[in-house]
Amino acid sequence: MMEPYVIHFAPLQGYTDSVYREAHAQIFGGVETYYTPFVRLEKTGFRNKELRDLVPEANTSASLVPQMIAVSPEEFRRIAGLFRESGYRHADINLGCPFPMQARQHRGAGILPYPDEVKVLLETIFEFPEIQFSVKLRLGWDSPEEAQALLPFLNGLPLTHLTLHPRIGTQQYKGKTDLSAFSRFYDSCTLPLFYNGDIRTLPDIRSLTGRFPRLKGIMIGRGLLSSPWLATEY
Repeated sequence: MMEPYVIHFAPLQGYTDSVYREAHAQIFGGVETYYTPFVRLEKTGFRNKELRDLVPEANTSASLVPQMIAVSPEEFRRIAGLFRESGYRHADINLGCPFPMQARQHRGAGILPYPDEVKVLLETIFEFPEIQFSVKLRLGWDSPEEAQALLPFLNGLPLTHLTLHPRIGTQQYKGKTDLSAFSRFYDSCTLPLFYNGDIRTLPDIRSLTGRFPRLKGIMIGRGLLSSPWLATEY
């Protein structure tokens, strides 16, 4: 008998701040790990609202992993340093954000067509041995083959897990998820793998358990916003 899926709550900009996360954990629960909306470095430094969202005093009920979005090792070091100073020992790297403002600067899913840039960015994890890193990504920006081509490199990194959303960046959140492309990635992935995308009901979860029994778990975002009790039904 397969182990039940672990459930993570996806970060959603403008929604899942510390107040929301704490309320959800206390009232509904059923989620193993919550993630902050991505922290980014701006010209003037970090935004105050992102700093407030990270403080341990605002996150006492939920198991929390901060997420970063970066384009260069320099940005990565600044953000990872902030996480370390704030006491976090696990961080998630966003290679999946589809928003053009980020993507056209080669952040989020916008970096996926540039494998050399991805490798330089992710190799910065070795400078932070006290932090365990995970990666959230899409199938690619223009093509579902972009993440597949990166998989041998990703498999060789000491990551706790990968989370894959089976759309390309240019879709944003439109159209259907590509389960065939996800299946190819799943078959070749040697790291613990989470599925993210269009999980809104208990039957949605059960259909995944039947098709992908080796998944470590699932990450749910909009489905938990609309049905905050969903994780407790599973």
